Amino acid sequence: MRPVASVIGGGFAVFAYFVGALAAPHSLAVRLGLALLPLVWIGSKEMLRLHYYQRFGRVGQVQTAAERRWHLGFTIATAVLSAGIVAVILFGLATRGRTLANHPGVLGYLAYVGVMPLLVWYFMRTPLEFVVGVFLVAQAALMFVGEHYSLWEQVQAPIAGVVLMAIGVKQHLDFRALERDLARLGA
Repeated sequence: MRPVASVIGGGFAVFAYFVGALAAPHSLAVRLGLALLPLVWIGSKEMLRLHYYQRFGRVGQVQTAAERRWHLGFTIATAVLSAGIVAVILFGLATRGRTLANHPGVLGYLAYVGVMPLLVWYFMRTPLEFVVGVFLVAQAALMFVGEHYSLWEQVQAPIAGVVLMAIGVKQHLDFRALERDLARLGA
């Protein structure tokens, strides 16, 4: 359970969608900022899990068999797509006699695309986290090559972001109520 992290991730998705689409990030600072958003989100998820939501003891989320299958399916689909993208780009460079040394932005792009299946497996367990997380990672990858999504191109991202924020707020309020109940029991 990482409700505040859901709010952060959803907010980052909405922010990245509109900044990426409307500001057409040409400045290095904006591009680097957008490229770091998925890492900041994942880092905040883990910090909140360890230091806020589990301060009374370790708690694990129990996934149903269907949720495990979806998570595995999302991870496998992401791995296949990522491998295909990496292969096509490397093949394209090789057939033109170019190397990654001449294209450092492409190396950053490939790094994000290549690590995406691991990020999905370890940090994006729900369909909403998957939609938001893959968007943030894909947007970050595009930042390395100076590209961006246009407005209305990835409209699922801000929608999923808003829903993820709403769910995160509700879960956080539920956690706070449980926290108060536990405090009353301990007093």
